[in-house]
Amino acid sequence: MPKKRVSLAALTSAAIVVADREGFETLTLNGVATELGVAASTLHSHTDGLDGLKTLVAVAGTRNLTEAIRNSAIGTSGLNALTAMATAYRTFAIEHPGQFASTLLPPRSDLDELATANATLIEVFVLVYRAIGLEDKDARLAARAMRSAIHGFLALQRTQASASDHDVEYRYLLDALQRGLLDPTHVADH
Repeated sequence: MPKKRVSLAALTSAAIVVADREGFETLTLNGVATELGVAASTLHSHTDGLDGLKTLVAVAGTRNLTEAIRNSAIGTSGLNALTAMATAYRTFAIEHPGQFASTLLPPRSDLDELATANATLIEVFVLVYRAIGLEDKDARLAARAMRSAIHGFLALQRTQASASDHDVEYRYLLDALQRGLLDPTHVADH
């Protein structure tokens, strides 16, 4: 019986499904192979082992997150765009926990696909901050600060099983960030 072939797109989709269902941290070649109904050795034509598989998920997850954030800002501007983007970021993290966890994977180099996907994600925030009126340098700092704060909050929320009111806490964080990042007196000599 001939060996079943798997496309890179099918492999990536299956890996995302497994990561979201079972967790990015526990993602394995065998788990994805089982999802696809093939032997794990079949996957090696598209990836260099588990590290390569995790990188595929991280690139796709970061691109999917970027698309969700970008789409949420369509038809909005200013603070409404930032709020929509932050809401979409949180929704993505909740609905796609494996992909969200994959976005913490560090790129292998400054020029690889994951580094490019991360830069594209930041650019969505930069564009909104520029539209609000920040100069490029401040827009980039604000974008990185906003993403860091949002991502950190969501990573902590994911690991906490408390009865804390995450909705209220998240709204408070966003309000504080918007006040701080848009206040012209916040910028020190940098």
